[in-house]
Amino acid sequence: MKGITVIFLATLLYTGDPQKTENLYSWQITFQSYDQCKLFYDEYQADILNGLLDHGTKKFGKIEVDYLACAEVELDFNKKEPKVLSQVEMYKKGG
Repeated sequence: MKGITVIFLATLLYTGDPQKTENLYSWQITFQSYDQCKLFYDEYQADILNGLLDHGTKKFGKIEVDYLACAEVELDFNKKEPKVLSQVEMYKKGG
């Protein structure tokens, strides 16, 4: 089964090795549009970024949030990762 939706896509950097990254996808929170995703991000920005740091640290060790976007993706439940069709940056480290 395939479908199109908007999710958060985050890239985490390992603090000790910034060339090594992990990508996370917000399967639990989906949106019907970029506008809906951006409104949610604007309202909960601190909670989202702190949650990414907390989850990432527990799962991967010392990490930093490098990038967060609202991404339009094609879902294919036969694949581990979605096909990213387009994205709009919400956060960029140092940006």
